[in-house]
Amino acid sequence: MQTTNFEIDRESVKRYFLVSMVLGSIGILALIFLPFVPIALVKIVNPGPFGPGFPLELAFFVLSVPVFVLATLSAFFFWLCPQQANNLRYRLEGSTLRADGGVFFLFRKSIPLEQITDVALVQGPLLRYFNIWAMRIQTAGSAQCEAVLYGVRNPEEIRELILLRWKQVYGEKTEDA
Repeated sequence: MQTTNFEIDRESVKRYFLVSMVLGSIGILALIFLPFVPIALVKIVNPGPFGPGFPLELAFFVLSVPVFVLATLSAFFFWLCPQQANNLRYRLEGSTLRADGGVFFLFRKSIPLEQITDVALVQGPLLRYFNIWAMRIQTAGSAQCEAVLYGVRNPEEIRELILLRWKQVYGEKTEDA
């Protein structure tokens, strides 16, 4: 059985995972705490009938909790993202594409080449900034991607290799099928 391991740009993938997780956390915290920020700012400017102590404490709480949560999450992400990137393994074994990864919840995907219908290369703004691609593997009978391979070096060559191996194993696709 012929095995081809895919080389991964782990440093770029680590940075991509970290930035995407931090940006996602900022978005979630903004949705939760943003409605309270104007109230807290008004309480700072005009303390109201409760006196200067209570509103300022409330304002401090509303304004500082998201910063504390984000700092804590970021520290966790600085540990998590390198683990995730280091655990990624992609390879082509005979007529099967294999993808392994995970930190807390490990995954091992085996995708038979005969089920692959498309190998798409995707590069959004953040991926482009880190100069990596996401390779999305689409299979027959599935509405979503079966696997996403991040940071594969030479993604065009790997895509062509997968399609070539498919042709070697299963022959040319006919126009009728």
